[in-house]
Amino acid sequence: MLEDVQALIKEIGKVPGAYLVSCFLMNKEWRIDYYSPKEHKMITYFKQNGKLESQKDEIFQKKQKKLEKLPLEKVKIHYLEALEKVSVNSEKSIIILQVIDGVVVWNITILTPEFKVYNLKVNAENGETISEDEENIMNFKTGGPSFKVNESVSG
Repeated sequence: MLEDVQALIKEIGKVPGAYLVSCFLMNKEWRIDYYSPKEHKMITYFKQNGKLESQKDEIFQKKQKKLEKLPLEKVKIHYLEALEKVSVNSEKSIIILQVIDGVVVWNITILTPEFKVYNLKVNAENGETISEDEENIMNFKTGGPSFKVNESVSG
């Protein structure tokens, strides 16, 4: 399970001073996130034109706290199994494997044709649905925090 993720993690190797916190899938491409507690920054690894690249980004939280380590060995449910629980048209989806409140979760977000944001959280250990929500995109507030992107990291 997650052979493509594990292969990418193996290629990344050890990330000094950081640990794995999430795996992000969009457009059939994985992005692997490591958290540096010393810098309180996220280091994201991904493939671009067949080459391993990375970028470092600020983390914005209401209250600064360490991110939880992602234990891949606890993942028993494949993301395709979690996607089977989606109750809306899911041509394009954002899938994140992360830890939320100590639980390893497949966090699936979809923008529907009706301009609603659908979100499904599935326990990646046992396949149980944690939550399922749908909200009109017009209900989202504007003026939220912005963040820097593409701060290059050698890699």
